[in-house]
Amino acid sequence: MRTHSFAVVVVWTLTALAGQATVQGPAGPVGSVKGRPGDIADIEKLHKKDIAATLSRDSVALTDLWTDDAIRLGGDQADIGKKAIQASNERQTANKDFKVLSYVPETRDLTVLEGGWAVEWRSYTASIVDAAGGEAKPVRGTVLAVLKKLPDGNWKAFRAFGDTR
Repeated sequence: MRTHSFAVVVVWTLTALAGQATVQGPAGPVGSVKGRPGDIADIEKLHKKDIAATLSRDSVALTDLWTDDAIRLGGDQADIGKKAIQASNERQTANKDFKVLSYVPETRDLTVLEGGWAVEWRSYTASIVDAAGGEAKPVRGTVLAVLKKLPDGNWKAFRAFGDTR
């Protein structure tokens, strides 16, 4: 997996690796957060699932972060629909030499809108190893996401675009 492909996995696609990961929770909102406290707490649950899935590189958990009709954009790739997101996640997590050592997202702005929608801008820092015996590399990126509240009350990613540096 190329380093720039990490954005596709991390765009809501981020149980630590046994003894290999530094588990760090979200740094918490550092910018503006607007919305009902219950919705904010439920979105925070989604963030925690994102962190666990990203650190473990669990393709099923990474896929479960998305609605069935989601679209994920990153770099030169567009995954349209949950099945495409799942296929992409499976391809990317197949490289067992790629490790996510740490992943720390920071919410820069979160606005919960009427009707079960939210818009979020996040940044993240991470440390990865992209080959067996490779050295840890720092990664930074940003994500702009539209979240959707499902009838069961869970929030999932509906649309997202991410980049990695």
